Amino acid sequence: MSNRRRLARERLEYYLVYLILAYRRLILIVGLVLLVYAIATMFVNPLVGAIVLLPTIFLLLLGNSYNAVVYTARLGAWIGTLWRHDD
Repeated sequence: MSNRRRLARERLEYYLVYLILAYRRLILIVGLVLLVYAIATMFVNPLVGAIVLLPTIFLLLLGNSYNAVVYTARLGAWIGTLWRHDD
């Protein structure tokens, strides 16, 4: 039973890595646009700019680092199979 659950998690992880890598350039472009927006927003309201900067850093990291892609896919697969009950 646990072997089947682990296999489903690994299959989902493989799919998520493939999906993130397929859209890697788009993720990088969105990260760069958000970076420009966060910098512009920091001049108006530093708190909102800092809040926008957090997902921007994550997207830029996701667009540049394969390890970040793998760990994000592992986390997503773990969350996706967390409440799954195979009977």
